[in-house]
Amino acid sequence: MKKLRILIALLAFGAITAQGVQAQEKDKEQKKEVYKTTKEKTPVKVKESLMDYSNYKIANEVTYVRKNDVNVYKFRVEKGNWSHYLLISEKGKIMGIETGEH
Repeated sequence: MKKLRILIALLAFGAITAQGVQAQEKDKEQKKEVYKTTKEKTPVKVKESLMDYSNYKIANEVTYVRKNDVNVYKFRVEKGNWSHYLLISEKGKIMGIETGEH
C-alpha cells in the first residue's frame, strides 16, 4: 500500500511538471522579433499618419514587429507630462495606442 501511494505521488508530480514545460514552450512561440529603426527610415505612409500628431513630441527611435506579413511601427509620443506609444501599420493605418497601464 505504501508503494502504491509513492507511485501515485510520483505520477502526479510528473504530470504537474509536464504541464509547466508545455506552458513555457507556448510562450517561446508567441515571442516576436522586435526591430529598431529611426523615424526618417519609416515608410512615407507612416510619416503621413504622424502628421495628425504634429503638436506632440515624437521620439526619433522607432521599433517595429512583423504581424501577419505587415510591419507595425511603434512610436513614443509625448505631450506635456503625458506619454504613450502609437502603433501604425506600414500602410499608414493607426492600429492603436499603448498607454503602459496593463
